[in-house]
Amino acid sequence: MHSELKDAIGDFNRGRYFDAAERFERAATIVEPELKELIGALNRIAAALHLRFNRGGRQSSINLLSQAMLTLEDFKPSRGGLDIERLSAELSAYTDELRASPRNELSGARYRLRLFTERRRAPKIIVRE
Repeated sequence: MHSELKDAIGDFNRGRYFDAAERFERAATIVEPELKELIGALNRIAAALHLRFNRGGRQSSINLLSQAMLTLEDFKPSRGGLDIERLSAELSAYTDELRASPRNELSGARYRLRLFTERRRAPKIIVRE
């Protein structure tokens, strides 16, 4: 696995989604052609989580996550050393939780608690050895 991709995954799993998205973009230019679409899906996931946690985006995050899940279907159960099956399951559960959240809640203690809880449940990218 290329070091730029490893670094992107590390940033993603630490919750540094903006940095991860930028690294995924760079990784997409240097990985094998058969992994570019997968990297694009990971980039969309990172962008969605950044939007959710840093900008309060709900519907835009749902849309990006849904697009990424469709792409990931073609890469199950694993690809490029990544556990796509598990990532897809975590994304699905997280997206369902996000869909169930209030549409217009953008401030207050309840909203901050929701984001804190969502951040704890955010999907992780598992690398298979």
